[in-house]
Amino acid sequence: MASQNSSTAPALVVRDFSTIEEIIEYIDNTRLDLSAHDCDCAGKPILGFHWQASKVDELFEQLDARLAELDEPKIRRFEYDYESETVFLDIMGESELHYQAQAGLRRYIENRIAELPTLATMDDPKIRHLIRSIEERGTFFIKYKSKIRKQADSESRQHVERKARQYIDSSDGKIQVALILVLQYPGMKKAWVSLLAADDPSSSWVQHSDLFHDDDLDQQPAGQVALYLSDFVGLVPGMPAALCRPSTAEVAAGITRNPMIAVTYERLRAIFRRARHLHSPTQFTTEAGDEEENPYEDAERRLAEARKETERRLAEARNETEWRLAEARNEAEWCLAEARNETEWCLAEARNEARIETERRVVEARNEALNEARLEMDRRMAEMERRMAAEIEQRVAEGRLDAE
Repeated sequence: MASQNSSTAPALVVRDFSTIEEIIEYIDNTRLDLSAHDCDCAGKPILGFHWQASKVDELFEQLDARLAELDEPKIRRFEYDYESETVFLDIMGESELHYQAQAGLRRYIENRIAELPTLATMDDPKIRHLIRSIEERGTFFIKYKSKIRKQADSESRQHVERKARQYIDSSDGKIQVALILVLQYPGMKKAWVSLLAADDPSSSWVQHSDLFHDDDLDQQPAGQVALYLSDFVGLVPGMPAALCRPSTAEVAAGITRNPMIAVTYERLRAIFRRARHLHSPTQFTTEAGDEEENPYEDAERRLAEARKETERRLAEARNETEWRLAEARNEAEWCLAEARNETEWCLAEARNEARIETERRVVEARNEALNEARLEMDRRMAEMERRMAAEIEQRVAEGRLDAE
């Protein structure tokens, strides 16, 4: 992030420090003094002091941590000269304009990266893995010509452009492009964009100081910044050419490729308008559509809607199931009542038939017993009559004998 402002060079202030707390106290007091005088970025001091090379990494970490504890802005830029063992700190925090512009651009690119795995053109598992491996690492430290440097969020255009080339040339291929926004400050009426790409034998400007916003223009410039997967992960072996940035030679040969992410000038204008509005709400306004929709929030919204729709369908299914269960229960109870009635009728019929059959058998048994008794009586009567007849004949015979 660069500023287009007055050309006053920052003043170098050299001090001697022995502890972290002494450095923090000086930074805090200096910031308070400059804020009290309402100073702009131009002419603000660069602090220089001696520090052992073996402890410089710890110094940077401890300064950031201590400033965070005090709720103070981070150090905008530090450099370390190993030959003289001297630290150079740009102690002022970045302006709200530069911070919001940098944060807005980073957020927009992160959101576009988050959407990439859902695209049909990214269905290769290896490519999806590469996309998911992209991580935001903040501002890089680089070592260049016996110096270690950390890019600030707001510096002069010339300093940023020089350091961007150093970043690319000194990163062993880890940094493939440097995207630079140059914001007019403190006027905040114009903004430019530059894109520096790694391209053998030397880095080359894809876009250089392209104006994308000017309050004095009736029609704003059109254009876009094209970014490719190779810009984020480097030239990985086996990566399809369609996902790699065309080289200078390929562009000269007329070879073009569709970018993975296209940051339009209209979106850059929206980021710039929102940043300067947050920097100075009473002076600048935003336009409809400047607030970009966050895909994570949109996904959460869709998830909430899907959850609500699922709950509605579950409620409908539950009601339908309960209704069907009630219907089935009523049907089962009716069938059970019918079966009970049928069973009772069948039992009554069986009982009646059994009673009739029992009565019939009783009658038959009675009649049979009576017949047998009658036959026995007739037999005995016949036997009795035969005996009586025989006895009468015997007596008649005996009487005849006596008469003779």
